[in-house]
Parts: sequence; structure tokens; C-alpha cells
Amino acid sequence: MRHPCYIHEMAVSTRKTSAPSPKAGDRGKRLVPAQRPVKPSKAPKIRIFVSYSHRDAAAQEKLQTHLAPWKRDDVAIWYDKNIEPGAQIDPAISRELRSAHIFIALFSPAYLDSNYCWNIEYRRAMDRRARKLLRVVGVVVKPCGWKQTRAAGFKLLPDDGREPERWSSSDAAYVNITEGIGAVIKTVRRELAAATPKRPRAPSVSASKPKPPVSKPPTPGKARAKQPSKARARSRKA
Repeated sequence: MRHPCYIHEMAVSTRKTSAPSPKAGDRGKRLVPAQRPVKPSKAPKIRIFVSYSHRDAAAQEKLQTHLAPWKRDDVAIWYDKNIEPGAQIDPAISRELRSAHIFIALFSPAYLDSNYCWNIEYRRAMDRRARKLLRVVGVVVKPCGWKQTRAAGFKLLPDDGREPERWSSSDAAYVNITEGIGAVIKTVRRELAAATPKRPRAPSVSASKPKPPVSKPPTPGKARAKQPSKARARSRKA
């Protein structure tokens, strides 16, 4: 015969391990599966076209170095060195210019003197800007007569169009340039995100389940008409 204390301990452990019984109000409720967490939308990819004179290749490379953090943030920067060997130059430039969101022109005496840079690339970019298809950013990398051109009516980088030679250091000037370009990138991304159509939300489980049709009770008159009378039932049996 087992000891009474042992029997008491077994009863306590059984009550602890047994699963709780469902409440009366919970009976009949259907369990809804847990919804998946909504993933944050990815920032739109931005394409930048850099227009420069080959005599200002050092300034272009320095700008590429300072824009490195934005390259890691899904910003593609294109310039003519990205053209593959054997490809036609003008069609490749036209294609990239049409797909670009931001056009950056590196102003210098060589740029203003270049027929292709000033009269073709910059003019095409300004035409697309007039149609609100492109943002144009002018960057003064060397002292030049940009104030005598149509670029004088726009805000240039660095601040007030002061070329890097007039800054305490060239790196300080290029940091100011990249900050200005970064502000334009953020603005373009907000515009692209606002223009992107949002996906419709998936219907909930309760909304997707069709409701059973509600059957109306028969009227008393019709129910009596369907039932045969007792006299007719007896005549059939006879």
C-alpha cells in the first residue's frame, strides 16, 4: 500500500502538467494564422549621369570617391568610361542620359569650351529638365566664366559656385558638393516613391470566407397545402 503523502504528490503534479481546458467563450472560435511581418519597401534606385571634360578627369575621379557612400545606397553613377570597347559613343550616351534621374555637369574652362559637353550633353539635359524628366546639378570644379552662361540662373555647387581652390581644402569643397547632391537624391527618391502605385492589401481570412445563404422559413399556408388531408390518405389505403 502506497503512503498517503506519495499519493498527494502525484495528484499535485498531475494538476500542474495537465493542459488548461478551453473557456466556454472560446469554444467555436476559429484560430486565425499569424500574419507575416510586412517587409519595408526598398528605396528606389537612382541613376546619375556625370558630364565632364576629359581634361578634368582628376576632378571627376575625386567626385566619384566622395560619392562612394551613395554608391552603396543603391545609387548608380555613370560616365563615359563605362562605355564598352567597340560600342558607339553617341548612342550609349543618349541611352544613359534618357534613363538618368540626375545630371551632374562639372563646369570648368575646358567644359565650356567643349562643343560636345556644352552644346550636346548639357543642352540635352536642360531640354529634359524643361520637361520635368531630369534634375540638372552644376558643379564648379575650376574657375571659369559660368556666370556669362545660362547656368548663371541656377544654384551651383559648392555653395555659391565657389570652386574648390577657394576653400580651406579641396576635400572640404567636395564634402559640400556631395551633401548638395545627396539632398537632390533624397528629393528624387521621395518623388519616385510617391509615384509608385501601392500594392493592394490581401483580404483577411474572415472577409474571404463566403457567408452561408440564409434560408427563410416557409409560410404556414404553403406548408399546409403540401400536406395531404387525412381523408385522402384513408381513401388511398382503402
